[in-house]
Parts: sequence; C-alpha cells; structure tokens
Amino acid sequence: MILPDKGLKTLRVAASVIALCLIAPASVAQAVPQGDTGNHKLESTATAINKGLARSGQGETTLVRPAKSDTGSVEASVRSGRVKITKDRGRAKANLDGGDGGLKLSLELPSPAVAPDPQIAADGTTVLTDPNGQVDLGVQTLTDGSIRALTVLNNRHAPVRYDYRLELTADTTPIQTGDGSISLRDRNGTSKGWIAPAWAVDANGAPVKTHYEVNGNVIAQIVEHTGQHVAYPVIADPRVYYAWWQLFNWSEWHWNSAYGMNQLSIELSIWGRHDLVFNAGQFLTSGWNLLKEKHSWWMFTDSMRQQWECHVLGGIAEPGTFDLEYERRSVPDWRSRIGRVWPPQDTCNW
Repeated sequence: MILPDKGLKTLRVAASVIALCLIAPASVAQAVPQGDTGNHKLESTATAINKGLARSGQGETTLVRPAKSDTGSVEASVRSGRVKITKDRGRAKANLDGGDGGLKLSLELPSPAVAPDPQIAADGTTVLTDPNGQVDLGVQTLTDGSIRALTVLNNRHAPVRYDYRLELTADTTPIQTGDGSISLRDRNGTSKGWIAPAWAVDANGAPVKTHYEVNGNVIAQIVEHTGQHVAYPVIADPRVYYAWWQLFNWSEWHWNSAYGMNQLSIELSIWGRHDLVFNAGQFLTSGWNLLKEKHSWWMFTDSMRQQWECHVLGGIAEPGTFDLEYERRSVPDWRSRIGRVWPPQDTCNW
C-alpha cells in the first residue's frame, strides 16, 4: 500500500519519537561522566575544610602536595619527614616518620569503615569521604612538617566522640598538659612531639566546644555540637608535630643593612611558641642545638648565644622572628637589661 506524502511524513515522525524514547535513557546515562559525583564530594569536602580553617584563624595554610602511590596510599615529604595515608580493612591511618631524631608513629583516623580509599583534592588535601554523608575526613601536610587531621561533621547525627589511636615506640607516652594540648614525651620527660589544643568551628565561624580525653594511647576529641545552635558543617582539628626540627618553620642567614652585619632570623612554629612559653628550659637547649645542626657551628658567636637566651628566658618573645646578629658585642650580664631598655623589644638587641 502506498501512503500519501502526508501520511508518510506522519509515520516517519512517529517512528522518530519512538526511537528517541527508546534511546534517551541510555544517552542521558552516558552524558554524565563516571566519577563526577565522587569528585564533587571530594572537592566540596576540601572547600568546607579550608573555609573552616579561614574562619578559625588557625595560622599557616600552605600545603605540601602529596602524591598517590601504586598501592593506593597517599604520600608527602617535608625535609626529612614522611607522611603516608593508608586504608586497610576499613582502617585509615596517618603513618608519620620524622627522620633522624624524629618520631615514627601511626595515627589511626576516625574515618568511617565504608569510606573509599584516600583521594587528593585540587588544593592538596587528602580526603576520605563518608558515603553515608555524616562524617568526612581530610589530612593536610603543612610546610613546617606538621599534619592536620580535619574532621567534617556534616549534620547533627554525626558522633560527638572521635578516637585517634596512636601507635608509638615503647618509651613514648602522650601526656595531656594544662593548656589542653598533648605532649609526646620519652621516659626522661623530654618532649619529642606535640598535638596542639583541640578546636572546632561551625559554618558561620562560631566556636564549638571541644576538648581532648586521653586514655592510654587513645586520644579522643570530643566535639559538643549537639544541643547547641550550630551551622553545619562543623570542622574540628588535631594538629600533630612529630619531629624536633618542626620547632621552627624556617631559619636563614641574611645581610642586615641597617646593622651592617650578618643576621640569623628564625620563625618559630606553633609548637615552638608553645615550648617557649610552657617548656622554656628544654626549648633553650633543643632550639639552640637545632640551629647549630642546621647551620655551620663555627658561625655561632658568644653574643648570639646570649641573644638566644635573652629571647627564650628573658620574656622578650616578639610576635615575629627571632633575629640573632653575628657581630654584636658579648653581653654576659644581659639579664641586667630587662626592664631598663625602652622599647622592651630592644632588650635583646644590644
């Protein structure tokens, strides 16, 4: 039977509609690249973390970008330190190696067992996402060698307690200090590492009550987000130092044209600032030895040692760098300058 042109056109249109209905679902499915949902979650978690850091005013945010190994672990290197994030049988760990003179420890992370393997976000944050949407985790390696273990509480159903199990050498013990931080000490009481005081902040930048509880080698961060008026996500963070060279962010020699002499400038890390205030006697020796290890010993004069003692023991802890001038005269009785020099920050610069 031969159809009129009008009928033939109608039949062709109908056939096209039927064909489109049959293939459309497959075409739509193919139009969404596989893994986009996971990548979006990865990047949104990293964004939430960095917004929380900015709101909390937690200082340095310069990251060391890690790389992913063939085994699926994520690894980063800073000076002689190594950070390796692994996940095995549902347990995620940060394996920290401080190199010569540093600690070797493993920090089990409170990541959900169902979380996929660690992934690296565009900014360098290692992320473990929760398929259930309650608690995500990020790990950042910073340029001073320390790491941040950042917990992202996405809603009010997230737990209050987050356990970090430490695997340490037999002679190292976590000790909670009066300011809420945790010192990792050897049997002689020497501080070998440090965990900064706990903090947590909500999506509006409001602080959320939090603290540590220590039970043996388990450090729990308690985040009291329930029962409060908080905006989610809430970001919480232990920051871990695990090698004595992390007392300083950096130290370098340069020419000071104003004084006409060489100067060694030192920027203390958060751990260094803490030891300066709470453990000055040990820091006096450990910090000085660290400087002499990094720089040629013969460059250190008697006056530089006196300037160092003045900065550490004299209570003249400038907010910026410590500056030790190579050719300043020796002043063994520098303590007599305390309270007599104006402005006070010049006490250690004679």
